[in-house]
Amino acid sequence: MPSATRRAAAVIPATMRTGITGVTRERSAGSPYSLPMAIVRLRSSDLKQAIAAGALSLHYQPQVHIRTGKLAGVEAFVRWPHPVHGMIGPGEIIRVVEEAGLHVEFDRWVVGAICRQAKIWRKDGMPVPIVAANVWSETLRRPDALRLIDALADTGVDPKTIEIECPRGSSVDPDLNRALVKIHSLGVRLASEEYATPARARGQLTFDTFKIPFPISRDHVANAKAIGAVVAEAKLQGARVVADSVESTDQEQALALLGVEIVQGYLYGPEVAPVELRTLITRPGA
Repeated sequence: MPSATRRAAAVIPATMRTGITGVTRERSAGSPYSLPMAIVRLRSSDLKQAIAAGALSLHYQPQVHIRTGKLAGVEAFVRWPHPVHGMIGPGEIIRVVEEAGLHVEFDRWVVGAICRQAKIWRKDGMPVPIVAANVWSETLRRPDALRLIDALADTGVDPKTIEIECPRGSSVDPDLNRALVKIHSLGVRLASEEYATPARARGQLTFDTFKIPFPISRDHVANAKAIGAVVAEAKLQGARVVADSVESTDQEQALALLGVEIVQGYLYGPEVAPVELRTLITRPGA
């Protein structure tokens, strides 16, 4: 394994990796994110009902080709329009999912929702190349992990339109590796923020997208060698590289000089409802 690639992997610790909700998933017991159990029971009951009723919503943030300004894909972020508490943001949703153990129900709803939305966009003449969402390791460890992508058959969406952003440790965890290899074999794309592992070196699990997360993309000067190593690794594997949390043209241009071709972040817009996405798929000032 090239030393530069090892640096790329080492420079992105677990505390920097984020999930579909935009907050770090790895938390220790007793952390300030823990909720009182009475609140968890109330919210978990509500969340179960919301998932069953399809009452959650997904907003989407565009991923854009730097050179052309064309849409490269979108990433899904969850919202919960609660009838009493109003719009509940992703941070609180993820805490309830964790505390109440709703990982499987939540993931299946999310993947089903992005498949249905991809079908709608295609029908409306707005083919979004890739729709990405994170999933939990708990869902992938189940014997019926492939049920996660049942919606592909239900909607008829091209599997290559859907991208699963893999949990941390997927390459070296046998259970996660096994499930993701099966999902990948069906045509579903895989994305990762982990770039250099022994498992991938052996060819057991490959990725279609390498994500460069915040704050690595923000501190691109200090992390230039690591970013360059990620780009080089991606080229070897025929994968794309997406830099997250890009907020300025200076940052975008610096990342482009390092070889990054696709960016995501507030430079192009926040997460928006599906009907609003069309207004955010061109370059600023275009």
